[in-house]
Amino acid sequence: MKFFDYNSGFMRSALLLSRLTILNLMWLICCIPLITAGASTAAQYYCIRQLMDGDTAVFRNFRTGIKLYWKKASVIWLILSALTAAFCLAYYILTDAAVPGKSILVSVAALSFLTLVLTMLWVYPVMVSFKGNLREILFNAFVFTFMYAPITLIAAAFYAGAGFLLVRYLLARGLVILFGQSLVAYANMNLFGKVFLKYQKNI
Repeated sequence: MKFFDYNSGFMRSALLLSRLTILNLMWLICCIPLITAGASTAAQYYCIRQLMDGDTAVFRNFRTGIKLYWKKASVIWLILSALTAAFCLAYYILTDAAVPGKSILVSVAALSFLTLVLTMLWVYPVMVSFKGNLREILFNAFVFTFMYAPITLIAAAFYAGAGFLLVRYLLARGLVILFGQSLVAYANMNLFGKVFLKYQKNI
């Protein structure tokens, strides 16, 4: 039956989903010590980029991604963690303290944190797609966040949808845990890849 032919759309989708499932499980295991979550996420995006280029060696590419990006990714993860903690502390202090203009300060802190979260959607894809130091990676991710705001919002919507399914539906919860992060990362990398292509042609 053509439905089950190796080159049929169904079989290609099934094979891709199986590889994303393996990748997601590897990502989850490597995120268990939280300090390695950054390196694991960078390796995940590197592996997805290789999948998009036709290289299906998931284990090898994930290991290569860890080796290539563990230092930069870990530093960025520590920066993100520190800033998140700072924003949470600032929000806690501002909501409890009697200070003038409290609502304005809370709004500014919330907007700053939202900007950080949206920028982080681009950081690891930028890292695995372009060469550069930490400052260049963070700057380019920040620029892409606002230069391509509609794509940023679509990428955020993918994560919001996965988060909603994770919380709302028991059956979907298992599927999200099984391959959800890798599937969302794959969808986002396809979105971002179309943007990156214009700049990679000029390198």
